[in-house]
Amino acid sequence: MEHHSLDPYPIPKDKKPLYINEPWLIDKSLLEYPHHREPDEKEDNIRIYLPMDLNKDAILRRLDNVIGLYGEAREDNEIEFSIDVGMIISQLEIYDQIWFVRHMPKKGEHSREAKKLVAEIVSRLENIPDGGAESFPFELIDELKEEYLSD
Repeated sequence: MEHHSLDPYPIPKDKKPLYINEPWLIDKSLLEYPHHREPDEKEDNIRIYLPMDLNKDAILRRLDNVIGLYGEAREDNEIEFSIDVGMIISQLEIYDQIWFVRHMPKKGEHSREAKKLVAEIVSRLENIPDGGAESFPFELIDELKEEYLSD
């Protein structure tokens, strides 16, 4: 039997966790997780929340892992590559929302931290070797530039 590191103690009142009920966002390199978004309604179900760090280094590390996994963007891997990078973009969006709420920039719809991160993500996406993919990562690069870097 494997022992798991569990914290049975309550979280201090001044330290509230952020729960995001989207387990499909968990990095595939950390865990293979079914893509169920809603808790199972079975009577004996126990819902476990796993920590996932969302910071600049973690997001870039995950992106680098995905890029390393696929190597180049080809027609035969374009959909899977795009889905895996899309998961990381969802993590970026959560990162941006939290930074935005915590620091409320005076102008714009995105946090300064997310804009810096997007610039690095775009740089990495632009360096993916083109093995004949039709739309990925080209369309994503354009969308990210328009959404985060156009102002």
